[in-house]
Amino acid sequence: MSYQIITDATADMDWSLWDVCVIPMEVRLNNLTYVYGPNGTIGIPDFYKAQQAGAETGTSQISPYEFNRVFEKYLSQGMDILYLGFSSGMSGTFQNSCLTVDELMKQYPERRIICVDTLAASVMEGYLVYEAARKKAEGIALEDLADWVKALRKQAYCRFVVDDLNTLKRGGRISSANAFVGTTLQIKPILKINEKGCLQMIDKKRGRKKSINDLLNYYHTNSMKSIGGVVVIGHGNCLEDAETLRDAIQEQYPNTKVIVTHVGPVIGAHTGAGMLSIAFC
Repeated sequence: MSYQIITDATADMDWSLWDVCVIPMEVRLNNLTYVYGPNGTIGIPDFYKAQQAGAETGTSQISPYEFNRVFEKYLSQGMDILYLGFSSGMSGTFQNSCLTVDELMKQYPERRIICVDTLAASVMEGYLVYEAARKKAEGIALEDLADWVKALRKQAYCRFVVDDLNTLKRGGRISSANAFVGTTLQIKPILKINEKGCLQMIDKKRGRKKSINDLLNYYHTNSMKSIGGVVVIGHGNCLEDAETLRDAIQEQYPNTKVIVTHVGPVIGAHTGAGMLSIAFC
């Protein structure tokens, strides 16, 4: 029986690389609501331009109603569903998907809907969905793929640097005093997504160059260097820095496939322009 992989717009990646349904998400700029995702109403350049001009930004989780609408589209076609969702440690979106499943299974008892919490966001989530789509193309069954993703998420590495401390301040993640001092001293927080799917600050670097080198060293330390593989680099409107990191990885590890992608507005609303991230297994 055929099945459809579904994810949400927090999974930052070039969506044309996937045979995956991406559910758009709402983004707010100065209390005006836009939709980011396929056929959305705001693009990445316009979002960061407004944010850097001082616009207040925010996001909304996907509602049970929207999950119901998207899931039923495929169920009514006789397809099963594998939903790979935004970390429950950062949003109530995944919980809403589970609530939807309970209702839909009453209407479609013959169908299968499996929701997997990726415990990830942005390029880490995108990496997991990318690999899942590749595995599906090889012919893996629905249940086996769900188990495979759950195993892969334990092996996935993700680290990122935040450049705009004022965005963290507006989101209540650091104090105004810390934002002022950090900006003055060019302090760049280094964060990761921990095993519970939550953001965790793990280090600080002084200066942009040192923070980029930290990401390169992180890959060097944790990757299976002799085998190669796929690395995803995400950037919040800082393509030049992303390309610098890509070139450094490919120079040392020419067998590695490096995908450079944008960090979209849903994540960028909380991390700001200049965010640079890396995800791999």
